[in-house]
Amino acid sequence: MNISFFSPSTELKPYIDRYWSWDNNGEQNEVYMPVIPPATGIELFIHHKDPFVIDHKGKLSPDVLFFSSLTSSAILPSQNVGFVAVRFRAGMFRHFTDIPLAELNGHFINMQNIWGHQGKEVFEKISNCVPLSDKICILEKFLTNRLAMNNNINPLWDHVINELYKSEGDIVSARFSKYLNISYRHFRRKFIEQTGIAPKQFQQLSRFHATIKPLLLTGNKKYLTVALDNSYFDQNHFIKEFKQYMQVTPSVFLQEKNFRSHFYYPRV
Repeated sequence: MNISFFSPSTELKPYIDRYWSWDNNGEQNEVYMPVIPPATGIELFIHHKDPFVIDHKGKLSPDVLFFSSLTSSAILPSQNVGFVAVRFRAGMFRHFTDIPLAELNGHFINMQNIWGHQGKEVFEKISNCVPLSDKICILEKFLTNRLAMNNNINPLWDHVINELYKSEGDIVSARFSKYLNISYRHFRRKFIEQTGIAPKQFQQLSRFHATIKPLLLTGNKKYLTVALDNSYFDQNHFIKEFKQYMQVTPSVFLQEKNFRSHFYYPRV
């Protein structure tokens, strides 16, 4: 499998973590595809080969937005893998659309449904060009233009979201409601508007990803120390949350096939 990474421009870096791609280069062996955990951020996939087929939805659109904070999505194996993807930072997709993120949560939506004719046109341009660098250039230009169109976003919330992503506990959320000089109830409602997720759930998911990412990157089956380092109370606490998000226990999931196939990567 050929996996490539590209950094976004300086202008887009606060909102986009990376562009990246998978391509099995015509190999006929079936590729075991990852299970995508529920997330705080959004991933846009644009396929030039077979679209994803997931266990509970069937075949998806060749251009599809992944955003679910509730449950994981198991992508079925494929012999014809090829896509370019955009990884948006947690809560930052709102800079590129007027659609409330809560309306996107749990749905698999294509570019036309988000950006209308412009979205369809960009998808067709990317589909019709071959060099990966050209696909990235088309995405960069489009997203830079969308960012300029949505310039009425309150940047104060970017700071709140980024800080909350790195923290955990209700006391942190309460501190930010004071920082914004609003009640916690108002803060919670506004936070859902900004991210599509309630603040407590956002913090839980952030902690969950901070725990499973190093385990998958290092092939580590001994999860307890990492879980405790990320503020889980004990083993039962982590197992309960893991089953809630992944439908299996960590011992069942942390196996060789998932160490080989996942969508976690070191920083670019």
